[in-house]
Amino acid sequence: MSDSNESLIDKSARLVVSFFLASAGLWLLVAAALAYVVAAKSTDPTFLGSYEFLTYGKVKAAQTNAFVYGWASNAVFAVSIWLLARIGQAEVRGRFYLIVAGAVWNLAITLGLGGIFAGHMTSSDLMEMPVVVWPALLVSYFVIAALIFVLHRSRVNRDTYVTQWFVLASFLWFPALFLVAWQGLELNPGRGTVQSVVSMWYSQNVIWLWITPIALGSAYYLIPKILGRPIEKYYLAIFGFWCIAFLAPWSGLHHLEGGPFPMWIPAIGTVMSIAMVFPIAVASTNFHATAFKDIGKVWNNIPLRFVIFGTISYTISSYIGIIFSLPAVAKITQFSIINEFHFNQRVYGFFSMIIFGVVYYMLPRITGSKTNEKAASFHFWTSAFGVMALLLAYLIGGLTHGVLSQQPELAWAESVISAIKPYFLISKFAFIILAISQLVFVVNIWLSIVFPLCNCFNKLSDNSGKVGKS
Repeated sequence: MSDSNESLIDKSARLVVSFFLASAGLWLLVAAALAYVVAAKSTDPTFLGSYEFLTYGKVKAAQTNAFVYGWASNAVFAVSIWLLARIGQAEVRGRFYLIVAGAVWNLAITLGLGGIFAGHMTSSDLMEMPVVVWPALLVSYFVIAALIFVLHRSRVNRDTYVTQWFVLASFLWFPALFLVAWQGLELNPGRGTVQSVVSMWYSQNVIWLWITPIALGSAYYLIPKILGRPIEKYYLAIFGFWCIAFLAPWSGLHHLEGGPFPMWIPAIGTVMSIAMVFPIAVASTNFHATAFKDIGKVWNNIPLRFVIFGTISYTISSYIGIIFSLPAVAKITQFSIINEFHFNQRVYGFFSMIIFGVVYYMLPRITGSKTNEKAASFHFWTSAFGVMALLLAYLIGGLTHGVLSQQPELAWAESVISAIKPYFLISKFAFIILAISQLVFVVNIWLSIVFPLCNCFNKLSDNSGKVGKS
C-alpha cells in the first residue's frame, strides 16, 4: 500500500476513530476512579459509607461495566475500524451514522450506570445495568457492526489476514452471546442453577470472545508492521483462531467447581481450560518468535513495548489460569480473591496494554499530531509497575486466602482477614498508580485529538475570512 493511499484511509477514519477513542478515554478514567473506591472499601468498609448509592456491590458492578462497555468497547470500535480500513485498503463509510450510534451507545451506558447506582441493577455479572437500556445498546451496536462489515466488504485488498478473522468474528460473537444470555436470564429465565451457569458463561465469554480477539488481532497486525518482517509460523495462527472459537466459550465453566451444579459442567470447563494450552502456545510462538529476533527495536519502540508486554502477560497468566482450573487446585482457590487476578490480568495486563500500544501507533497517523513520547514512556512504566503489583497482590493474596480458608479451626476475622488485608492495601496503591498512568494517557491522546481539530477550524475560519474580503 502506498503512503498516499494510507493517508487517504487514515483521513477517512479520523473523525470516527477520534470520537471513539475520546469516549474510551473518559470511560477509562471513570473506571479507574471506581476501581479505587472498590479497593478502598476492601480495606476499609466504612469508606464513603454514608453514601447509600456507593455501597461495595453497586460500585463494583459499575466499575466492571464502565470498563468493559465503556473503555474496552469504545476502544474495540475505534481499533477495529482502523485495522479493517488499513488492511483492506478501504475508506471508512457511514461516518455520520457511526458517530450517532456511538453517541447512543455511550448515552445508554451512562443511563445504565445511573440505574446501577440507583439500585435498579440485576444480579447477573456484566449484565447489571437495568434491562431498559439494553435495547438502545443493541440497536447502536448493530448499526456500528453493520457498517464495520460494510467496510470489510468494500475492501480493495481481497486477501484476508488473521487480524480480520479475529475482528469480524468478535463482532459476530458478542451479539450471539448477549442474546443467548438475555433469553436465559431475562426473557425466559431458566430454573434453579441454570441462571448461574448462563451468567457465568456470559461474563467469561464477554472477555474471551469480545475483547480478547481484538487484542490478539491488533498484536498480529502491529508486531510485523513495526518490525518489518512476517509473523513467524503464521500458518499456526488460523489454527489458534479456531481453537479459541471452539474451546474458549466453555473454558470459563471451571469457575463453577465446588458449587451446586452437576459435576459434568465444571468438568467440561476444566477440560476446555486445559485444551486452551494450544491457542496460547500458538499466540506465544507467533508473537514472541517474531519480536525477540529484534528485541532492541521492540525496546526502543513505545507502541511495540506496550504490545509485547501485553502478549507476555497473556501467555504467562493464561498458563497460570490453566493450573488454577485443575480440580485439586480449584478446591483451594475457588472461593478466594484469585478471581480478581483472572479479571484484572485480562483487562489490564493484556487487553489494555495492547490497546495502549495500538493507540500510540495509530493516533499520530490519523490526526497528524504526535503524542508526547515522554508522557507515553511514563505511561508505560507506571502501567507496567501498577499491573505487576496488582496481579502479584491478587495472586499471592488469593493463594493465601484459599489455603487459610481450608482451615476451619482458624478464627476468620483474626486470622484470614488480617492475613489478606496487606494484599488489599497493595492493590489499593496499585490502582492509584494505574489511575495516574491512565490520566496521563487520556490527556496525551486528547491533546493529539483536540489540537488538530482546532487547527482545522482555524483554517476554515481563515479561509472564510479571505473569501469575505475578496
